Amino acid sequence: MKLEIRSFAEAGNHPKERIILRALGDIDIGDYAVFYSGVSSSGEAPTSGRKSAYWFPDREVKGGDLVVLYTKKGSSSTKPLVGGGTAHFFYWGKENALWGDRGHCAVVLSIAEWDSRIAGQ
Repeated sequence: MKLEIRSFAEAGNHPKERIILRALGDIDIGDYAVFYSGVSSSGEAPTSGRKSAYWFPDREVKGGDLVVLYTKKGSSSTKPLVGGGTAHFFYWGKENALWGDRGHCAVVLSIAEWDSRIAGQ
């Protein structure tokens, strides 16, 4: 996978809370999603079951760029980094902080294939 979780910043502080990811190669960020998950009783792995997810919109991201996902509402943007590359900012639109509890974790998935159907059709 060409996207890694680097860190959580300001976990538990809703207005500033964010996950910082780094592209390990050139990617379309729309091929990735972040899941909010519980942690197993051993504290070593994500749990299965019901999740909340943020699926990134399609956008080209270069290797070495940062992808910053804020928990709060906002508008996507980019900013050049001092040492080169770009920071890409996205907003989940959640009303409350997600990451201030060690009982929860982030899971990043690369979405190679998918299918969809609108309910009632």
